Amino acid sequence: MTSSDLRKRLENVDETLRRLRGEGADLGEESASIPQDYGDAGQDLQMRQELQGQIAELEAERDRIRAELEQQGSPDRTGRPRH
Repeated sequence: MTSSDLRKRLENVDETLRRLRGEGADLGEESASIPQDYGDAGQDLQMRQELQGQIAELEAERDRIRAELEQQGSPDRTGRPRH
């Protein structure tokens, strides 16, 4: 991948992480205000775990992309070369 492609992918990953973290916060708010039975609580827990897994995978991808950009000596978003 070119540096430009990597930067675009990095922006996409960052945007997705913000969205997923927002969804995670929404899940927490909903479960606190609605009485639940064991089935609902189990489903909520499973959804949170899946969401956390997706976030962890994206964070790892973001770290790999950043490392690759640094290896290429690509400038950061401000246009300055990384040292």
